[in-house]
Amino acid sequence: MSAEQQVMSFENPLVLDVSSPCVQAGIAGETGWRKIVDCPAPPMQGVFQSVTQLTHELKISANEIDAVFFCAGPGSTLGLRLALAFVKTLQWQRKNDLQLFSYNALDLASQMIDPPPHFLQAPFRMGWRIIRSSPDANPIGQKEILETEEALKKFPSSIHLEDPRKKSSGPQTENFLQYQLKKVRGLSALLSVSELTEELTIYSPRPPEFKKWIPQIQFLSPDG
Repeated sequence: MSAEQQVMSFENPLVLDVSSPCVQAGIAGETGWRKIVDCPAPPMQGVFQSVTQLTHELKISANEIDAVFFCAGPGSTLGLRLALAFVKTLQWQRKNDLQLFSYNALDLASQMIDPPPHFLQAPFRMGWRIIRSSPDANPIGQKEILETEEALKKFPSSIHLEDPRKKSSGPQTENFLQYQLKKVRGLSALLSVSELTEELTIYSPRPPEFKKWIPQIQFLSPDG
């Protein structure tokens, strides 16, 4: 059975995404959504509240969740860790009988615009941005990290994601995308950008490291 066929047999695949300023949780259908809950509370409360509300309104228990699509980032490191801890709790409750899928927010964001944009950007660490490009139209795009000034200058036509940490207003542009799960076609979109995995991890690439040049100054000895 292919991964796609296997996923389509799931009854309650949970999507948990904390990459935007609002915690989003949903139960995906084949080409849409059975239910999505948006929670503006910080992830410390928002992850639990959104999933609790979701299962309550669908009249299912957390033990009936049989797959998780986890947004690995980019986003708030604290928020991502809290979401990951929640998924690990679900795994424990299900005795590890839970299929896990991971996706990058920039890849899913590309599915929210038709046609997908050539370049997407998201804030990374202070002073850095992640740029997604897809020259070959691959749903899982290429990622690179650049300093903010260089990223904005090199890719001026980019579509931008908001900073979930709300620490900055972002670049001075109107090209912001409202990152909303309801804009994607359920599992059909999620499958194209997700990877089946045995263990979830947070997307945390390292920015380029440049060694600072230190001039070597030689002093002449008095006798020289």
